Amino acid sequence: TLFRSLTEGGLPFSFDEGSMEVSVSRSLDREQRETYEMLVKCTVMEGSKETEVVQPFLVNVYDEDDSAPFLNGTGTAEAVVEFKRKAGTVLAQITVCDADTTSAVSFDKDEKCIGTIVGADAWIHDAFRVEHTFRETKFSPNGSLVRGTLHEYKLVLNRLLSTKESHSVQVDVLVNDTEFHGPDGAILLHFNVTILPIVIQFPNETYLFPVNRNAEQFAQIGTVCIENCQKFAGVNITYKLQPPNATYIMAILQTRENTFGILYVNDSSALLNFGGHELQYTVQAIDRSTKRQVKTHILLVLEGTPLNNEEYCPTSCAESKHRGECEECGGLGALTGRCQWRQGDGKATISTNYSTCTPNLRTCPDGTCDLLESKNSAICPQDCTTGNVIGGHEKGTNMV
Repeated sequence: TLFRSLTEGGLPFSFDEGSMEVSVSRSLDREQRETYEMLVKCTVMEGSKETEVVQPFLVNVYDEDDSAPFLNGTGTAEAVVEFKRKAGTVLAQITVCDADTTSAVSFDKDEKCIGTIVGADAWIHDAFRVEHTFRETKFSPNGSLVRGTLHEYKLVLNRLLSTKESHSVQVDVLVNDTEFHGPDGAILLHFNVTILPIVIQFPNETYLFPVNRNAEQFAQIGTVCIENCQKFAGVNITYKLQPPNATYIMAILQTRENTFGILYVNDSSALLNFGGHELQYTVQAIDRSTKRQVKTHILLVLEGTPLNNEEYCPTSCAESKHRGECEECGGLGALTGRCQWRQGDGKATISTNYSTCTPNLRTCPDGTCDLLESKNSAICPQDCTTGNVIGGHEKGTNMV
C-alpha cells in the first residue's frame, strides 16, 4: 500500500509518504485563509492487481483572538431627533469589523467588543444608551472567503424626551476588544446628535366640517390633529372639546396613540332638533410633557332636512341583510341617518370584499376596530366582533 500527495507545491504543508504524516511547513493565519484542500492517492497492490483511490484531505485552520477590531468605513454617525422621542428609539448605527469569527464571541455574553458611552456629561448618560449586536460575515483578503464578525452599535434613546428639549451633543462610544491584548484593541466611535424642539400648534386656525342633521350617534365627523402629529412617537397630546353654551351635540375622542382626536356625534336627537345652521366649538390641545396649550376653532355647517325613521329599524346597520332594508334604515354611526350598502364581488364565499350594510363605507368594515367603533359593539360588528366569523373572513384587529 502506497500513499502519495497529488497536490502541487505552494501549500504550507508537507507530506511524508513513508510515515503518512502531514505537517505544517510554515505559519498559518486563519484571517488570510481558513481552509485548505489536498488530494491524497492510495495505491493498493494485490499481486498483479493495482487499485487506486483518490481522497480529498481537508485542513481547517481554527481561530485565535489575534485580530484587532477595525472600521470598514466611517466611525462617525449623524442623528436628528425631532418627532420620534420615546424611549427605545434607535437614532443611529455604526458598524465595526472584526476578522475573528463569531465563535470567539459568547452569544450569552457579548463581552468581546464592549461599547461604552464615555465622558462626564451626566445628561448624555441619562438620555442615551448603546445596544450591541453582532453577526457573522465573510471577508476576502486573498481571494478566498474567511469568516469574520460584524459588530453593530446602535445609539438608542434611554428615556422619553419632552417636546421642549433642545440639544446638540457628541456622544462618544468606546469599543474595546477585551480579549485582544495587542495594540489598537480599542476604537472610539462618535455620534453627533441634534435634538430639535417640537412646536405645538394646529395647522389650521379653523376647521370646517359639513354635518348632516340626521347623523346618528357615534357618526364620525372628522379628525383634528396637531401639526405633524402623524409623525409623532412618544409625544402625548390631550384633546379637549369646549362646547358653546353647554351644547354637547358633539364630542371628541382621544386615540390610544394620543396623536389626534376624533370628532363625532354625541347626541343625535339634539342635533336633529337644533334650530341653527352652524355649530361652533373650540378644541384645546395640551402637551402632557410640558403642559403647553394651544387652541383651534371648529365650525360645523349643518346640512339636510329631517328624515322619518321607521320603527322597525334595528340599532345596528349590520343587522340588515338586504340592500333594500339597509338603505331604508339608520343605525349607530350612520353619517346621513341612513345606512349604506357595500356590494361584494358576487362570490359565494365571504371574502374581504363581502356584501354588508354599514354606517360608514370609509371606516366600516376596514379590518380595524378603531377606538370609536369599540365604544359600542353595534356600530361596526364587522370589525369589532369578538366571536368567530363563519365563512372564512377574518375579524378586524383592535387598533393599538
